Amino acid sequence: MRILLADDDRDQLTVRSMLLERSGFETLEAMDRNSAVEIAAAQRPECAVIDLRFPTEEIGLRLIRELKEIDSNMHLFVLTGGDPDLFARRPERKLVDQVIVKGSSFSNLLHRLRTLAAEVSHKRAKASRSGI
Repeated sequence: MRILLADDDRDQLTVRSMLLERSGFETLEAMDRNSAVEIAAAQRPECAVIDLRFPTEEIGLRLIRELKEIDSNMHLFVLTGGDPDLFARRPERKLVDQVIVKGSSFSNLLHRLRTLAAEVSHKRAKASRSGI
């Protein structure tokens, strides 16, 4: 599964990308909103993992909306260092599959992405068998 990683922290982006690639995912990296939008439009990843504060929350919220405009079926995972309950009140929360609090173990993100990858693979196989 191809995953767009969007984070303005180069170190976090590099580590996350390396760990996900070692786990069998293909990663696409973006350090700013414009790059994330361009990559999503050109590469059509199945999933995006974005930092909510990219570098500000308003830019992160805008990115969520733009990614869903590019592909309404794209799965979105949001990483937040803030209170997830505050994000839950935002209309953009309805566009997001998973909210993950920064600082939780990487295995939590990895487990959720593996579960999603299995679901995506199952849907593709089913569509292929039915000739869609």
